[in-house]
Amino acid sequence: MRLDYPLNNVNTYETVGEFLQKAESRFGDRPAVTVYDWEGKEHCYTYRMLARDAKALALVLLDMGIAGKHLAIAGENGYEWLVMFLACCSVGAVALPVDVEQQDEKILQCIRYGDSCMAAVSREYEFLFQDFPGCPVLCLWDAHSDNSFPSLLLRGYEALKSREEELNLAMDKVQADETAVIIYTSGTLSSPKPVMLSHGNIMFNACHAQALVEAGDKAYTCLPLYHAYSLVCGALNVLTQGQHLGLNGSVKNWMRDLRLFCPEMILLVPMMMESLIRSIRLEQKRDGTREEAKKALKRYQSRKKYHLSCSPFVHDALTRVLGDSVSLIICGGAQQNERLAQEFGCYGICVLQGYGVTECGPLISVNRNRRHRENSVGVLLPETRVKIRDGEILVKGPSVFKGYYKADGETKKAFSDGWFCTGDLGYMDRKGFLYITGRKKNLVVFSNGKKVVPEELEELILQIPLVREVMVYGASNGQTADDVKLSAVIYADPQKTRGMTSYEVLERIQEEIYELNKKLPFHKRIQLIRMTEAEFKKTSIYKIKRGRF
Repeated sequence: MRLDYPLNNVNTYETVGEFLQKAESRFGDRPAVTVYDWEGKEHCYTYRMLARDAKALALVLLDMGIAGKHLAIAGENGYEWLVMFLACCSVGAVALPVDVEQQDEKILQCIRYGDSCMAAVSREYEFLFQDFPGCPVLCLWDAHSDNSFPSLLLRGYEALKSREEELNLAMDKVQADETAVIIYTSGTLSSPKPVMLSHGNIMFNACHAQALVEAGDKAYTCLPLYHAYSLVCGALNVLTQGQHLGLNGSVKNWMRDLRLFCPEMILLVPMMMESLIRSIRLEQKRDGTREEAKKALKRYQSRKKYHLSCSPFVHDALTRVLGDSVSLIICGGAQQNERLAQEFGCYGICVLQGYGVTECGPLISVNRNRRHRENSVGVLLPETRVKIRDGEILVKGPSVFKGYYKADGETKKAFSDGWFCTGDLGYMDRKGFLYITGRKKNLVVFSNGKKVVPEELEELILQIPLVREVMVYGASNGQTADDVKLSAVIYADPQKTRGMTSYEVLERIQEEIYELNKKLPFHKRIQLIRMTEAEFKKTSIYKIKRGRF
């Protein structure tokens, strides 16, 4: 593995409109986006089709007076969602992607707070806008109305015949420092915050991600586009480089669509990596190759320890789950499980961990194909700077956001001397690799001044075979805030505990944690264990929502 090598050459654009204007001539009839419907039927769109559809829709939105205003987009992933986003941003409007996994009232609150004057919605969310006065609805599906996606495109294509130059001039007027999108943070610790990202923020981030990573010609994302990770690092990243994007619609079908698309690279979060590994192991059991796979993994781990090469363990079970082309997984959104990364490595699939926050466009760092470390979140994006102050990671660079929408006080608190304060704890080694140790707000501080990072203990507890999910926190033990007892709430793996009573599960886990405690300093020992019968609540990219118990 090379410790250093030149950055990859990338296509760059300053605005979304510039990308649309150049994509058609640059990439033409190359496949741009593929989606699959409920029946698994493939729908493939070329760059020419994508650019023309987005331009046609942009002209209609321009006639509707959307320039300078806010357009909410509420719906599951789809080609129509992507075209609406590109069209909206290209003419100087602000897109407001909405997390549709929230409660209905929360969705409406986000749209109201974001001052949306119009909403593009998929069929299942149209009912929310029946009592929403002053917010016209555009339908992201085939419907018999003037505001349906097909009808809007027809109007746009008719207008383009004589007004394309007018549209190009409107796109040219949009500047890189203008707000392109308002994306709400995932809100693992507090209420989601509306982050204003400029054209320059998202386009720099999207274009320069592949200066570090070679993604191949076909890349797949199954994560929701209303999250910055999927929108910028997934969709825009792939499209700006002229590659083929596989876009999952319903989350229920993400593994089916993955097999059908057969990508070279997949964009995932740790929980989805776990789902893939469970499916692969199940297929191995059916084939009778599970024990052989376990031996191959031990051999791989042993040789890796001494930096020796090892031939991948190739088998049909892997192909049935992933298709026959996957060679790279980009993992973000949360700390990855090193054991899972090693198992994929045993099968010849490289897992590269990255790190980002919405306010930073979102990507801050990522491991490289020939320069990576499993326990690190990689090296910094070009022109991005990081400094560590009191253990906290602070960031400066072209991707750092403009501020929170209608929240000047929150924006002011988020910066220190021009540096964005991420709230994440970590450090950087002498080779330029960044490491995350936990969240500042999660720190458990004891009355004697000792501090514990819960994420470090959670990683150790997750190695206990019966544990599926865990959250470590400081439970109140007295009158003062720092009089706490280190505690863990655990959700046991239902498959591995099948046939066991609740008491047996608790007893087994207690025994494992007792052995773990013996290896830890006294202040890091778990003193209280509580079991939960339900999985923890998750954000839109499956990060656990933390709380106090």
